[in-house]
Amino acid sequence: MTISTVSTSQQSLNMRTVIARQNEELATLTKETATGVKADVFAENPGAATQSLLMRSHLAATSSYKTSNELLEGKLDVIYTAISGLKAEASSFQDLSVSGAITSMNRDEYQQQAAHTLETIVSALNTTYNGEFLFSGLATDQKPLEIDGTGTAVTYSGDTTGTASAPIDDTTTLNYGIRADDPALTAVFDALNLVLSTDLNSLSDGDFELMRDNVTSLMNEGLSGLTSIEAAIGNNQSILSAKIDDQSTRLNIYNNAIAGVETADPEETALRLNQLIQQLEVSYQITSRLNGMSLLNYL
Repeated sequence: MTISTVSTSQQSLNMRTVIARQNEELATLTKETATGVKADVFAENPGAATQSLLMRSHLAATSSYKTSNELLEGKLDVIYTAISGLKAEASSFQDLSVSGAITSMNRDEYQQQAAHTLETIVSALNTTYNGEFLFSGLATDQKPLEIDGTGTAVTYSGDTTGTASAPIDDTTTLNYGIRADDPALTAVFDALNLVLSTDLNSLSDGDFELMRDNVTSLMNEGLSGLTSIEAAIGNNQSILSAKIDDQSTRLNIYNNAIAGVETADPEETALRLNQLIQQLEVSYQITSRLNGMSLLNYL
């Protein structure tokens, strides 16, 4: 009978290899204990790890959309505030125009109110957000309106080819832009121009009433259009708010899915760590006996 033997030095070398591997695993488990994250997700579950990468891709895209949508939400708030404010100014002037007192009041005062209304509306439409003009169509670097030298009319200098829009997810584009040359606003400007460009004091009472009827008609047209614009902005705000809420929910789902794959179970990690420490102690003891050396030489 032949008995195979392995030299003490070879056994010691083998044990050193075992100890090195165990120390490497110890370092990995120690790191997992400290961070709460698995050191190598692919090594433990390649399929789940691939799913985690996919979830991270969705997470990044959704997070990017949510961030840009929150900025757009702020922009829509400013747009809505501007439109609501100028509509209130136009409505106030309309109330003055249809008031019975207008026939007996100083006509110069009527023109002064028209000039004030024009300046207020133009100022609202020249509003910027993060350095961009909001009512210049696609030419966001261009101030949309200027009051002409006579102070009676406005000139639109913005883009005339389209209105602003933005993708709010992979499949949805929100058209939200309002241009300062919108027909509703043009009707308001025409009404104010009629008051400001007319020599009111030269008009007979009959001609003044006729002019006032024309102003009222134009203002009604403009206010009706502005009401529609307000409603459209409000609808866009609702769509955007719902989209942001949905994206917040999706981010939670993606984060939880990623955590389910990548997070190290603390109880399992602690158990494995204790088992490994015990195995290391045995390995050190064996190596020490083989070499006649103290366990301290390996610590």
